[in-house]
Amino acid sequence: MLGQTGHAALRLMSLFLLLWQRVMSIEVPQDPKIQQDLKQPPTIIKQSVKDYIVDPRDNIAIECEAKGNPVPTFEWRRNGKFFNIGKDPRVTMRKRSGTLEISFRSGGRPEDYEGQYQCIASNDFGKALSNKILLRVSKAPLWPKEVLEPVTVTEGSSLVLPCNPPPGLPPPSTFWMDSSMTPIPQDKRVSMGLNGDLYFSNVLVRDAQTDYSCNARFLFTHTIQQKNPFTLKVHTKEPYNDTSHNTTDGGRKAVESTPSFLSPSGSESSKMVLRDEQLLLECIAAGLPTPTIKWFKKGGELAERKVRFENYNKTLKILRVSEEDAGEYVCMANNHLGSIRHSIFVQVKAAPYWLDKPTNLVLAPDESDRLVCRANGNPKPNIQWLVNGEPIETAPLNPNRQVLGDTILFHSVQIGSSAVYQCNASNQ
Repeated sequence: MLGQTGHAALRLMSLFLLLWQRVMSIEVPQDPKIQQDLKQPPTIIKQSVKDYIVDPRDNIAIECEAKGNPVPTFEWRRNGKFFNIGKDPRVTMRKRSGTLEISFRSGGRPEDYEGQYQCIASNDFGKALSNKILLRVSKAPLWPKEVLEPVTVTEGSSLVLPCNPPPGLPPPSTFWMDSSMTPIPQDKRVSMGLNGDLYFSNVLVRDAQTDYSCNARFLFTHTIQQKNPFTLKVHTKEPYNDTSHNTTDGGRKAVESTPSFLSPSGSESSKMVLRDEQLLLECIAAGLPTPTIKWFKKGGELAERKVRFENYNKTLKILRVSEEDAGEYVCMANNHLGSIRHSIFVQVKAAPYWLDKPTNLVLAPDESDRLVCRANGNPKPNIQWLVNGEPIETAPLNPNRQVLGDTILFHSVQIGSSAVYQCNASNQ
């Protein structure tokens, strides 16, 4: 939330991919010198996040707080329709607040209340709308029952053990352990990918065991579920030529191999990421000896201040992406037998963001001023104005108001012109 200027509250509603909303108010007091009892249209000052995931074991509270003078009253829409709170004994609204509280002490299913909610705060001078809040209940589905046949591979071959965790809400974090709950050792040769699978660049005899198990940790329910374990059997064979590699297992040798990519496949791929979000690029290669992974960016350098390398150099991470991070990234895998490359074309898009932040107006009768809503994004956003919660095109005509794209001009405002204006900047 941003600060206040005089009695005009400035509120940043939300920033997300499809909708960015700024709420402003215009106030025309009868005497601008008398501020003690200044009448104000409502302004939303607190609300739940847009994508609101709740724990199924807890009661639900959907927050909505607003200020104004007179004190605002509140109502809610659910899935676009008026939500009659009085008809549901489980739902109450806090006093002098719009916050909904849904109790399950006497039974009921939280899943029955999933949907899209929007709070409306009203007084004699206008209406303010909250974000559209998508309420979802956290889920931790069980791992599907399956019988896993033993996995048999030849020493020196590559291998991928799939995890495929159940699609929880939010998605679980994954990790690999054995039957004694000891983490599977990971290194340059053996590591877990971003998708949770366990990758072996090459398999050694010592990798044979009966209890490779993928585990999924669900954040909201504080539970861990375990996949049925894999049994890995490793066959050995004597080399048939001089191209061999000593695995340090009893002097045996395995056939060496040039690098090949396990993930991603092919010679090129693409990735789209939003501005200010995290970028993760991954390259995992098979080969014997274990390939070394290196990264570079075509036509530019990898900025040390932004780029991190993780998972034994197999993952490139940029915490907060900007437009300058778009381009072609190349990962190279090599051992002494050869090298291969994979190009990842990164496109950076942007949810709307401010170029000029709107400010509230407090005008005396017959004064003039403007509200400006200038935003940028990729793709370029469209601007829509609302007044008291209605599209300005369908609101009652006001001869003292003129809309010019991202700007509203006010000419010689009169008493009674106080209202809440919302600027929506949206892109696809």
